[in-house]
Amino acid sequence: MRLVFVARNQALRLGSAVTRGADFADEVIVISLGEDDEQKKMVEDAGGIFVIHEGEPHAPDLARTLEKLNLPESENTVAIGLDKDWKLKSLPRHIALSRSRHDIYIAFKHRSDNLRIKQIPDEKQAITIASYSYQDAAISVCAFTPKGLSALALADVVDKPADLPKELSVRIIELDAAPVRKELESLTSASRFAQLFYWMLESKHPLIVLGIPGIIFFTVGYQMASALIDVGGPHDTVSIGVALTAFAVTFIGVLSLVSGLVLYILGKQIDKVQLGYQ
Repeated sequence: MRLVFVARNQALRLGSAVTRGADFADEVIVISLGEDDEQKKMVEDAGGIFVIHEGEPHAPDLARTLEKLNLPESENTVAIGLDKDWKLKSLPRHIALSRSRHDIYIAFKHRSDNLRIKQIPDEKQAITIASYSYQDAAISVCAFTPKGLSALALADVVDKPADLPKELSVRIIELDAAPVRKELESLTSASRFAQLFYWMLESKHPLIVLGIPGIIFFTVGYQMASALIDVGGPHDTVSIGVALTAFAVTFIGVLSLVSGLVLYILGKQIDKVQLGYQ
């Protein structure tokens, strides 16, 4: 599988995106909508291919840019618009959704996030293959087979997915509206460890959410227990209460650590299962 990120002014996120994408795809390509030597170095250091796209970022134009690379044919290509609305933790879900045996699969942004048009479709109106032209479409994720890529490269920007050859299997969906949130700054320009740590924070990784509190609780409980052992008898109700509290805090810490490890292992297994659906 080939994974493509389409990015503009996303230098802080490219490193982590390429690193994470390499876990799912045989090849990761970044199509940049502007020249940037720093981005190119970052992508290539992470093991990706950096390509500059000249012109508007419409689906047919991007498809033609991919075809001009003359890369080896890939059974499935997934293209993702790397912008402020897309989250790194959504990558496994979008890759799984794109493997639906369609020649072209398009996930539009929610109509409220489409800044390309002024006439937003009514909420009661379903999004179909005839809803948007490519120049008016805000596409978040697009996947295609070699046949679908060739057909898309032949299309015009004023065409709609409904104008594609009838023999192609085309699926269109609309994503949920992006939640309002504060912008998070990535640490991808630092090191691979920083990229991994940023991804764990961004995806609310169980080793962070449960592991760090577990270490804190375990350490506090251990210190309390050690201090209690150093105190000679006789022990009264207060010391017994402290002992029970120390045991509870230590137990919570161990439970959090174990839960974090179990959820981490389950997450790895789920990713393998999703990648198994070809």
